[in-house]
Amino acid sequence: MQYFLHIIFAFFCLMLIVSCSDKQSSITEDIEQIDIKTEARLEATTNVLATIPLPLEAAELFKNEGIIYDKNYLNALDNVTNYTTNTQKALNFGVYGVDLSYATMFDQTQACMQYINCSKKIAEELGLTTIFDAETIERLENNIENKDSILNIAEQSYRQADSYLKNSQQDELAALIMAGGWIEGLYLGTRQATKNTENSQINQKINNQKKSLKALINLLESFKNENTAFLINQLKQLDELFIIHNQEDFIVIGNKAEKIRNQIIN
Repeated sequence: MQYFLHIIFAFFCLMLIVSCSDKQSSITEDIEQIDIKTEARLEATTNVLATIPLPLEAAELFKNEGIIYDKNYLNALDNVTNYTTNTQKALNFGVYGVDLSYATMFDQTQACMQYINCSKKIAEELGLTTIFDAETIERLENNIENKDSILNIAEQSYRQADSYLKNSQQDELAALIMAGGWIEGLYLGTRQATKNTENSQINQKINNQKKSLKALINLLESFKNENTAFLINQLKQLDELFIIHNQEDFIVIGNKAEKIRNQIIN
């Protein structure tokens, strides 16, 4: 993406140098500012992903702690028709992606296909037709009984979606997808948090999300518009609560995560 930005701005620089060479210093400053913002977003994205367990890792955590599947935790399939703006679609594309992984972890074949279809619908509406194309759907259907394969294919698809959006200069939608997935992951994690705070791996993973939360806020703040304002405000409130000493603190964080999540899905 940074390479693409260099090409675009190099072109504009050439055009402006020909017509008004006295503005050279201003142009150079603009390029530097864009590069700084791009690098900052890349760093924030890396920091968000740094502490998030991958689907296969999360599946192992749930298995080790005896977590039981509960479909009531997931975003309702019927909600997919309620998302009309790109902001809503991007956020819930992230939500449904995590729900797909959750259902897959517990070998819920029918639910997997249903969440695949939800993801495909939103992907098409966001113009991501090359991500959830016929070939990908066929691969998912052929491997529906293989949990590891489904999780790997889903993970690849979401990474491809993120890459496509960034390369097509739709960084904000990519950030919103990440935000939706992060919130859903935290929500599901806090639903599964155990009373044995010290020895719970799930609780420890939740505790480690403080850094990624701050990075997510920084990433969304880099866009500074009305599409992300409500979410940034809610995440900042969550950040203030994200101090964990005991089980009660997990409950407080979980309740706030649920509130934010409900604003996203409803």
